[in-house]
Amino acid sequence: MANSPPKRRQTKDLSGLWTGFYAYDLTDDAVMFTAWIKEEGGKVTGSILEENLTEEQDIAEYEARITGYRQGLDVHFTKIALDDESGEPFMLRYHGDVDADCCLISGVWFFDDPSDWTGTFMMTRISGELKARTAVAASDTPRNSDQGES
Repeated sequence: MANSPPKRRQTKDLSGLWTGFYAYDLTDDAVMFTAWIKEEGGKVTGSILEENLTEEQDIAEYEARITGYRQGLDVHFTKIALDDESGEPFMLRYHGDVDADCCLISGVWFFDDPSDWTGTFMMTRISGELKARTAVAASDTPRNSDQGES
């Protein structure tokens, strides 16, 4: 009797911890990111942590929020980040296809202005909802560097 491969746990939504990259059209540059996603009833929320590529690199990484929806194997979300110079929010739109196991998303990203940059992205699930919930809770814990240090 042959050994059968281990069965993958069926996931019903996108909730979990993800890793991926996005790339700009017409370049070979790719930027790695980590995403924490929660999906409830098709509504997608979460955050993305990625390398800060701006000229003023006082902060090595920055965080952006995401909000959107999934319908079947289609996912649409908006990444909302703050402009480094003005402090004003800017938005990038992401449209992607989800595999049947909800473990891989690939698609395109773009700004609302068609003259701005566009590109592609791909992301894969690292872990399911429980571990991601723990990671999100840890990241939401207020940090006070004055406590416990002398």
